Amino acid sequence: MKTPKVLIVGLDAATFDLIRPWIAEGKLPNLAALMNNGAWGRLASILPPITPPAWTSFMTGKNPGKHGIFHFLEAQPGTYALRYLNGGSRRAKTIWRILSDAGYSVGTMNIPFTYPPEQLNGFQISGMDTPSEKSPFIYPPELRSELVGLLGRFALDVRYLGYMSTDPRREQVLAEMEKLDNQWLSASLYLMEKHPADVVMFTFMSIDTVQHYFWQYMDRDHHLHDSVAAQHFGDAVQRVYQRLDDAIGQMLSKTSSDTSVFIVSDHGGGPTSDRVVYLNRYLAQLGLLQYKVDERSALIKVAHKFTRGTYTMLRDTLSSRQKSYLAYTFPRLRGWFESTFTSFTEIDWARTKAYCSEVLASPPSIWINLKGVKPAGIVDQSEYEPLLELIRDKLAELKDPRTNEPVIKRILRRDEVFHGPYLNEAADLILDWWEASHFSTSPSFPEDTAEPAVEIRERKPSEGSEWGGTHRLDGVLIAQGKAFKRGAEVKGACLIDMAPTLLHLMGQPVPDDMDGRVLVDLFTPEFIAKNPIRIGGSGSPDAKPTAEYSPEEAAIVEKRLKDLGYIE
Repeated sequence: MKTPKVLIVGLDAATFDLIRPWIAEGKLPNLAALMNNGAWGRLASILPPITPPAWTSFMTGKNPGKHGIFHFLEAQPGTYALRYLNGGSRRAKTIWRILSDAGYSVGTMNIPFTYPPEQLNGFQISGMDTPSEKSPFIYPPELRSELVGLLGRFALDVRYLGYMSTDPRREQVLAEMEKLDNQWLSASLYLMEKHPADVVMFTFMSIDTVQHYFWQYMDRDHHLHDSVAAQHFGDAVQRVYQRLDDAIGQMLSKTSSDTSVFIVSDHGGGPTSDRVVYLNRYLAQLGLLQYKVDERSALIKVAHKFTRGTYTMLRDTLSSRQKSYLAYTFPRLRGWFESTFTSFTEIDWARTKAYCSEVLASPPSIWINLKGVKPAGIVDQSEYEPLLELIRDKLAELKDPRTNEPVIKRILRRDEVFHGPYLNEAADLILDWWEASHFSTSPSFPEDTAEPAVEIRERKPSEGSEWGGTHRLDGVLIAQGKAFKRGAEVKGACLIDMAPTLLHLMGQPVPDDMDGRVLVDLFTPEFIAKNPIRIGGSGSPDAKPTAEYSPEEAAIVEKRLKDLGYIE
């Protein structure tokens, strides 16, 4: 059997904060062996550390300012409305394309933001941006019938995340996650045997999901900790790590001593905070955001509030399949519900200078309503810099009432985070929630403008389905093979370094427009001496991206992201 030259296993959100203690307890033998026999280190994600730009930066070696993927959504040109992105929006070459063009066979499976799949010399099965199992997410197309014959019906996501309000439902979710992991493992073993390629990558998303929804059960200090439920779910996260450790062992059985093995995560994970910031509420209190004058009758206002309550109830209780059906069948009703819930349509743009897209769950970023850039922009270019400084100063004044310490300790301008031709597509200010300070955000409503902008959550178990875990900056890198050092810890590695490092390992020049560097410290001195780093070529795409979701596909993707908790 032909074995791969390179095997990459993606473990979305894996963190050494959990891996190393469990290795010390003997619970992750395959990861332990890889670390002992190879090089390893923390792998800093991009900023902010969220899935779409992170995996895209991994695949391109570029920061989002050069590949154009900043989040799950982007503003539609000429409007304030948001639309969903996929891998077709990427504006940089992937290492899969570069290696395929260089004559190598390449196969990837389940990497986020690879839909629609690239036509590689090998295969590609798209990841979480695939709308549904009916979509053309497998290349070559004839591979689909093989995999359906092997697996039966393809499952792309967990169906019950959005209504985990009881222990039996939580058990259902964990069982479905296991089924998904086993599906992807079966597919990966089959593909390595029946469709061998020089470079293969298989990604598992379950660590990210289980950490988001079950972190609080293993963490006694968590503000959502439930000591009773912890008896059933306290080891839920550990069980997923152990299951994937076993999966790695099975994949390693399909390799040889000549195979270079990488274990990579796009970011880390950690507990959510009990601090909640209502950014648009605060901007309204500062006079920087204005809502439309509400001239509706008292009856309509009551109906409006009822709509929000109904939306919240449906979001928390319906299964993913039921939500998908409603979203697909009644897209206008869905749009009305969501505009009502988020209050984004209630902003008076002609009087607003700054705002936050609060529909996004994880990146609390602030946009300036700049004249000539935004459709109804009112901020002159001469006011831009002073306004940024004003907002930064005012955000720093938000304090935790218990300690009087700033809630938001670091506020970054976009040009401090990104660079490249697509810089201006990013938010103007990025608030650090992943490292310097920990907090979450929640949607603001006009009628609550007088309420405090910072809320401290009560310490009690959650009644519904919500995140107990979120992302952290540092992910995981482990590399084992003849080219790598043994048992060495590598410092300062970044996610954007992976593309140049993989190209160098394969004897290819590193495009000079990549931001990452070859991780020389991974390699033995002998390998570097025999294989000097070469720079040359371009990682820019040959054609302009054209892929967009249809309204029906967007509705399905939206439902999935809601269930996962990535959007409100």
